Amino acid sequence: MIAYKFLDVGGLGRFSMFAWPRAAAGASGGWVEAAPALCTSGIHACRVGDLPFWLDVELWRIELDGPVVEAHHKVIAGRGRLIERVVGWDETAARDFSSACVERATELAGDAVALGGYVADAHKNVGVGPVGVCGSISARVAELVGGVAGYDAERAAQVRWLADRLGLETDAR
Repeated sequence: MIAYKFLDVGGLGRFSMFAWPRAAAGASGGWVEAAPALCTSGIHACRVGDLPFWLDVELWRIELDGPVVEAHHKVIAGRGRLIERVVGWDETAARDFSSACVERATELAGDAVALGGYVADAHKNVGVGPVGVCGSISARVAELVGGVAGYDAERAAQVRWLADRLGLETDAR
């Protein structure tokens, strides 16, 4: 299965701090193996529809091998290797994504004074700190305005933005 994996600078896993063997020009990275267990072990990756929940500095296409378990906002396998970096995901794309989220949060909040703090926080986070902050804030504003359906609609808008910007199919399988 081909999926996606966000990593920190230098190909480090954000939570595991594992240094992934990265793909060289024209070659995939080496295989990594770990017993698959939800949130504790295994090769965790995501589908295109899960990308907004895992944003980080580097985005990679990853090949998963063996049985793949689908979980909420992620997939887990026993083996994986990085195939190639998605070059369209860079500082500019991250800033543009954050700005798009702030625009939607601002529009959704309208004149609601109670939501002004969320929008102000989103504005402060464009281009600084973790890129996922603005996406989370805009999803929260959408939830406060439209309930769970609003939250889901905002996350779907984020998926569409990422897929369009990065030229990704909306189903990575």
